[in-house]
Amino acid sequence: MKAIHLMIAMLVMMSLASCSADGNDPVENSVSTYLLEKTYGARSVTYEENNADHLKLSELPAISLSEAERILSALRKHTDAQEELDVQAAPQGEQTWLKIAMKQTIDHKYAFTIQLNMKCYSDGSLYYSGYQSECSSSLIKWYLKGFSLATDPATKNYKFESQSYIYMKVIDNEVKYMQIPVTIKGYYNPRNHEAAFSYNL
Repeated sequence: MKAIHLMIAMLVMMSLASCSADGNDPVENSVSTYLLEKTYGARSVTYEENNADHLKLSELPAISLSEAERILSALRKHTDAQEELDVQAAPQGEQTWLKIAMKQTIDHKYAFTIQLNMKCYSDGSLYYSGYQSECSSSLIKWYLKGFSLATDPATKNYKFESQSYIYMKVIDNEVKYMQIPVTIKGYYNPRNHEAAFSYNL
């Protein structure tokens, strides 16, 4: 009788260990992420889908769905939002290199920085020369797909837009990589070097 009880206990423990091991693998959508999908347009992605972007999603710590929702809610509400602007000019011959760094910090934790690199010539012409982006939080990864730039005829400001994504590694009964779309819009005024961006998720 004791042998039977021991065998049943061992089978139960092996079953639990198997379930735990399965929970460490990225999987596709399930009901547990419905709130993130419905509220923020999130979708579950496989790690392989984003290897080309060199995001290193595996470095993300796994967080609970409630923690993921709390972060996204703070970002959507722009909780305790603070903005900073740093414009640096480096003259080189007939041109000046401009670094226009715009930073938004949300909830004193999540800082998003966009830096536009521009070349300004003595005749006043301005040329776009790439960008850099950064997110200070270790809980999320932020990826921008690039910018579309245009001159606003009314204000003569440079307008820029981008589609970007926030990535999180969430865990409930399973581990998932979640992708959340974020739309970026901003402007740069070459006359007084004012610049700012806003986002929507």
